[in-house]
Amino acid sequence: MCMSKHNLIIYSLLLAAAPISVLADSSTTSAATVGMFSPPTAPSVGHRPGTPRDGYELKFNGLDFSIEKYTPFPGMTIERYARNVGIRDPDNNYQSAETFTTVCTYYQINKDNSQHILKRENPCEHKFNIQKEHRGSKIKLEIYNETDMASASGYTPAPSVSEFQYIETETISNTPSRDLTVMSIDKSVLSPGESATITTIVKDIDGNPINEVYINKSV
Repeated sequence: MCMSKHNLIIYSLLLAAAPISVLADSSTTSAATVGMFSPPTAPSVGHRPGTPRDGYELKFNGLDFSIEKYTPFPGMTIERYARNVGIRDPDNNYQSAETFTTVCTYYQINKDNSQHILKRENPCEHKFNIQKEHRGSKIKLEIYNETDMASASGYTPAPSVSEFQYIETETISNTPSRDLTVMSIDKSVLSPGESATITTIVKDIDGNPINEVYINKSV
């Protein structure tokens, strides 16, 4: 195409005045002013850590007890017996190879529903010893996963903290006493085919009866 010098100047001016369309990728953004490019920015991508779905139980003298069904007492420990993680947020697969650390906070919930922090662990040790001073209160665990920022080099995971998992015990009772426990039987002599009822009254170390007690029996 042949152009005169005059037409070439006009054509060049039209090109200079035309708006520039900018297609942004994952590492650049278009400028507000037409024809201007902004510098690359670190995208906010990656996976949100999965929510903890861990299983916890009460342990005492080698026996395991459901944390939802049994009343804890001093000397028991709260321990994790199963580790599970919920599905991660599929927000973007861009460099999503980050790792996470589990963080936990232990609260004491008092009779008036007030609470205070007993301890916070990062990383979480998943073990808490119930003490005498916890009697009459409950223990609540707050657990979450937090992205290890060193594993997310070059970008910012959003958000970097998972949803929270909560575990709460029943009200902690006093320690049972073997010495104060009383057993009685309604028949001292049994004939063939007869049965007897054995009644066990379990008391704590202060002599108070304890209801809904689990008794491990052996014959």
